[in-house]
Amino acid sequence: MKEDWVKVFESREILKTKLVEDALKQQGVESHILEKPDSAIPSLGAATLYTPQNKAQKALEIIKTIDFSAVEED
Repeated sequence: MKEDWVKVFESREILKTKLVEDALKQQGVESHILEKPDSAIPSLGAATLYTPQNKAQKALEIIKTIDFSAVEED
């Protein structure tokens, strides 16, 4: 990970993380997803989203406004 980048979001669902990444991109906030696959089942694991430290507060404010209901599992 690049220096001075901080974690702003993490989910076990890559789709949610990509949704957040897209929302940030639309607002001009650069971000990067780092996937950490499960060692036993690579398709499982966490996806973590990072932004530059100077954009983290804006990113967190944007994340609070996201409606995840379209990607919620039943």
